Amino acid sequence: MLSEKKTNRPQRNSSIELYRILATFAVLIVHFNGWFVGDWPLPDYDISNPTLFRTGQMVFEALSIICVNMFVIISGYFGIKLKLSSIIKLYIYLALIYVPLYLVRFVSTHEFILSDFLEKCFVISYAGYFIQCYFMLMILSPVINAFFDKYGKESLKWVVVFWVLEFWFGCIMDVEELGYNRGFSVIHFVLMYMIARCIRLYEDEIKKMKRWVWVFGYLLSTIVIMICFVLGIKWCWDYSNPIVVFSSICSFLPFLYKSYYNRVINWIASGTLSVYIIHVTNRIQTILETVDRHLLETKSYPVYLIMISGVILITFIVSTLYGIVCNYISSRATKDIDKKAKAVMSFE
Repeated sequence: MLSEKKTNRPQRNSSIELYRILATFAVLIVHFNGWFVGDWPLPDYDISNPTLFRTGQMVFEALSIICVNMFVIISGYFGIKLKLSSIIKLYIYLALIYVPLYLVRFVSTHEFILSDFLEKCFVISYAGYFIQCYFMLMILSPVINAFFDKYGKESLKWVVVFWVLEFWFGCIMDVEELGYNRGFSVIHFVLMYMIARCIRLYEDEIKKMKRWVWVFGYLLSTIVIMICFVLGIKWCWDYSNPIVVFSSICSFLPFLYKSYYNRVINWIASGTLSVYIIHVTNRIQTILETVDRHLLETKSYPVYLIMISGVILITFIVSTLYGIVCNYISSRATKDIDKKAKAVMSFE
């Protein structure tokens, strides 16, 4: 990675990039801990028979359920600047993952279906909900940014109203027509983005609090989430659960207190998006699910935790390295594209 002196580009705060890496591991933990073993949402907790596995599963889920919110908070804190290059870069990045993986599947199965291959080429449409919601957030970002530019700190009261409405209609009333969908929605991504914009506006006031206050808030939120689960509250694992949202905020704030630059951390963080994509791509996901369930069924729970931690680490390393390559190629392919597009528009 080139130094700031050579590129004249601002260096990314490695403290936030470290948080991005932790968010990636949180996603892996949520999936390996529950979804990949067939438990999503987690089955009701039998308090009369608190097994080590079910208790551990509950604890890990409560600690890491903030994963998706963590990613959106990062985007909201820095702010998304919608550019043609951003959309094209995302398309190329995704294509470099989905298309080669389909070709690998073809080589292994000798089955090529043209319609399936073409589907993989429409990468935004084919991608899971996270990419689709994030893409729509990118499209909506100029409107949201303009709102904050106009109202500044006064925006906070409307964000709180938005947050309350999501809790009431999404969690309590479960109104499907409004599209809250337990946090798996563009509406929730917009809310988290707006919360992060408020964090940026009130950053100086936030830093007047001791860092341990936010760490305590995260741990307390984790305990409350587990209590909600034991009590049988159906929306306890929702990304839109206000306790989960608050936990996400508390997990992020301690990373604002120190700004530094570390080339290795930033290099690793640049490839983390691919981790989220690759491990839930059809054939890869099937393999990982098989490994996860086999280890859980054949090993004691402590041994399972050790071995699955190794699987998660390997998945992270391999996917991140591939993501770094994809990021390099997509960045080179879209270099100066905004300047060229602007020049064309000016000429017209």
